[in-house]
Amino acid sequence: MKSYKMRSLAIQNGKNSFVDLRLQFDGNRAFAIWDSIPVGNCELQARLELNPKLLQKAGDAGYDFFYRGELVLPRPEDN
Repeated sequence: MKSYKMRSLAIQNGKNSFVDLRLQFDGNRAFAIWDSIPVGNCELQARLELNPKLLQKAGDAGYDFFYRGELVLPRPEDN
């Protein structure tokens, strides 16, 4: 599965900040890759499903898409 780079405005600890994440598509669905861990020949991924209608192609060389939706990132201390 091909990965792209995306940037989004995220809410972390009650503050807005820009975050860069990997982005993958699975058919009509889009996922931000929050974290990944290699396990042997496989890679386990923590993915956040995004609304693909809110992805905008970016002209910036640093990333491929900008996500215009609200991205609330998980906090490990809440798990």
